[in-house]
Amino acid sequence: MNKRLAACIALSYLLSPGLPHAATMSGFVRSAEDGEALSYANVAIQGTKIGDVTNAQGFYSLPDVPAGAFVVSFSYLGFATQTRSATLVETDAVTISVELEPQTIQVKGVEVEAEANPRLAPSRLTIRTHELNAVPSIAEADLFRAVQALPGVSTLSDFSSGLYVRGGSPDQNLILLDDVDVYNPSHLFGFFSTFNVDAVKTVELQKSAYPAPYGGRLSSLLDVHNRDGNRKEFEGVGRLSLISSSLTLEGPWSRGSWMVSGRRTHLGTLAKAADLDLPYRFYDVHAKLNFDAGTNDRTSLSAFRGSDRLDWDQETIDVVLDWGNDTGSLQWTHVFNNTLFSHFLIGGSRFHSDAEVSFQDFEFRWKNRVEDIAAKGALSFKPSPAHLVDFGFEAKSLDFFWRQDIGEGDRLTFQYSGLYGALYAQDEWTAGERWRVQPGLRLDYYSNGNYSGLGPRLSVERVLGEKLSLHGAVGRYYQYLNLVSQEGASFADMWFPVDETLEPGRADHYILGADVLPHPAFDATVEVYYKDYRNLVEFSREFTRSLVDPEAPLGDLFNSGTGQAFGADLYVRNHFAGFDGWVGYAWGVAHRKVEQYNRGEEYTPTYDRRHQITLMQSRSLGQGWTLDMSFRYGTGQPTTLAAGRYTVTDVTGRTYDVTLAGDLNENRLPDFHRLDVGISRRWKFRTWTIEPNLQIINLYNHKNVYIRSYDLTKNPAEFEDVTMLPLLPTIGVDVRF
Repeated sequence: MNKRLAACIALSYLLSPGLPHAATMSGFVRSAEDGEALSYANVAIQGTKIGDVTNAQGFYSLPDVPAGAFVVSFSYLGFATQTRSATLVETDAVTISVELEPQTIQVKGVEVEAEANPRLAPSRLTIRTHELNAVPSIAEADLFRAVQALPGVSTLSDFSSGLYVRGGSPDQNLILLDDVDVYNPSHLFGFFSTFNVDAVKTVELQKSAYPAPYGGRLSSLLDVHNRDGNRKEFEGVGRLSLISSSLTLEGPWSRGSWMVSGRRTHLGTLAKAADLDLPYRFYDVHAKLNFDAGTNDRTSLSAFRGSDRLDWDQETIDVVLDWGNDTGSLQWTHVFNNTLFSHFLIGGSRFHSDAEVSFQDFEFRWKNRVEDIAAKGALSFKPSPAHLVDFGFEAKSLDFFWRQDIGEGDRLTFQYSGLYGALYAQDEWTAGERWRVQPGLRLDYYSNGNYSGLGPRLSVERVLGEKLSLHGAVGRYYQYLNLVSQEGASFADMWFPVDETLEPGRADHYILGADVLPHPAFDATVEVYYKDYRNLVEFSREFTRSLVDPEAPLGDLFNSGTGQAFGADLYVRNHFAGFDGWVGYAWGVAHRKVEQYNRGEEYTPTYDRRHQITLMQSRSLGQGWTLDMSFRYGTGQPTTLAAGRYTVTDVTGRTYDVTLAGDLNENRLPDFHRLDVGISRRWKFRTWTIEPNLQIINLYNHKNVYIRSYDLTKNPAEFEDVTMLPLLPTIGVDVRF
């Protein structure tokens, strides 16, 4: 067979609507309450083994349905199951779209779930808006704080919103907002995430071995989607806390829906009332507009802006810090036919950071920019009930800029640009009743250094019975940029790409796990994982001391090395005795070995939490009262302590003691543990709902150590500890209308 004939046959197979003697059925599943698409809803033809799960846009497809009369069932957690009757004849192409009614449940859900029979994706967990609001938090609900409560996710402190997933660092997480990269998703120097939870519809975390449509990071995927907006009626929610106020409005219009959400801090005003000088503010805005051009076409325009600013003007020193993120996208969803679905995007992301510090006659300034312009396309084709084929592309123009000015004439500038491209394909194959196999392949390319990387992916699931299934996954991942960050100073994050002197990072992921249903009120997932890293980098301290040269190759700025991360996660979801929530345990080990760092010896990174326990529970107390509880325990984080001290004499003849640092991170701080509780009461007044709430952080006032230093005025030297949050009550009120 010549190549041209083979290509024509393959193309006709891909574009055909189904087998010639079978019918096809497709459509969308949405919420009847607000018209939002329901991702991963179950669709099944009763009395048969034909079924599907909706995609992120709520679309499903059932090809090769035999002729006859059927009852189709549509179900989704928290919604009433709906059935539709359909009579199909051969070659029919039928569209059945439904809207499911929310189902009243007695217990307020605090459930993070791995949905039944979703697209094959080991290590994926999904959180929805009401679940984000149910997690007790400091002053207000926070997306990253909720994610940090999942097993396998670590944080450095109460003051950090960074996500350290299964031994990976924050820059190794691919964070998407409506399919657009976000480079610095934090407010208040890393204290809060930059996403307003009322604007968010779903958050998906895939802790390892994420599938072929995604790439460019070594550790994990955090996929955040904004709400589309209520397609039925106008509604809003306002929140007031000690730190900020927010307002979210949404509603329909003649050809679709809209949503706008804004949040602004009043921390500066609060500080002034307490006679403190803290001229700081942050705000963020989410907006989305949907336009239905036709039955098979939907477009959306999405935008986000988050901004922080500190303007501290004192007699002896002036400090101005200004940083933030901007993202935007235009997206088009088109259904070609009952078996071919498409999604296209043009978007951009920008992170900027500006700082100016001046005292007396000296000024220090820096500017930092990352600009990302992207185009993406994705096609999903279902030629038969046994196969779901995904293929697509991604193209980006990336620009990195960093400039530092010290005094009048000392200027250092780095500027890099490059093109990133990727092609991918994968097939989810249902091989009989008990096997699902998802092979995938991703090809990456980055122009700065002319690098290409081939990333094979494979996920497998074996169903052993109604209450037990096994799964495994492997994958290879590449990363073409690196982050220089300062804990507690997220505005100072600096991104650098690779070049011909600095090879891209590479990681191989391995997962083996089981899903168990031991009891109707419980279900559990246990996974073991291993990650093997190559070309990990640490910023060269020697460069900052002496090699200040804007023409220096990136290989001089960074030292490369290797690393491993391995461990196990246990995640148990419960709906028992009036309690809704989850319990998690994680054991993890991370090692790094980087040339010219820690004398070339292997070390443990600061985010290694050997053991972690999380407990998240919610319980209805009746008459509108709800109790939420959160407990977290973690092994103390690694730290570098002194091995000794010695006396030095400076040029003035003054003598003083200094510490001699021991091996890097060979010691650990005391274990971390904290109990948070929240209680709320809901009142309804006609179309309004008012819900005041009380949150108590660190209920038993445990003094978790943040920094350990030494008092060298005493002999022997004594520890001096800086601790994290004390017992901290906060109040707030939510209003819905």
